[in-house]
Amino acid sequence: MPSITETMRSAVPESTGKKDLRAEKASVPSADSKVPETGAAESQVDQVALSDSVVRAIEDAKFDAAKVEALRLAIMEGNYPLDAKRIAENMVELERMIS
Repeated sequence: MPSITETMRSAVPESTGKKDLRAEKASVPSADSKVPETGAAESQVDQVALSDSVVRAIEDAKFDAAKVEALRLAIMEGNYPLDAKRIAENMVELERMIS
């Protein structure tokens, strides 16, 4: 079974004009980065350390591939029902929690 990423790559035409900037980000220095006198760009790697509880949560996460595939197919075919009123009510509730 192909992954969601593979399926989306095959479903979305490359001619949309969107580029994958992740590859370019590593090779193009930003305006505020310093370039050595030799002209070679320095490579910079950001690192994130996860807490033990986050690592355990990721390891223990349950994944129902069949359910995800069914939802993905329904969305791609336009058969996924959306309840605009329920979405709006949830957004209002979220706004109340934030304020």
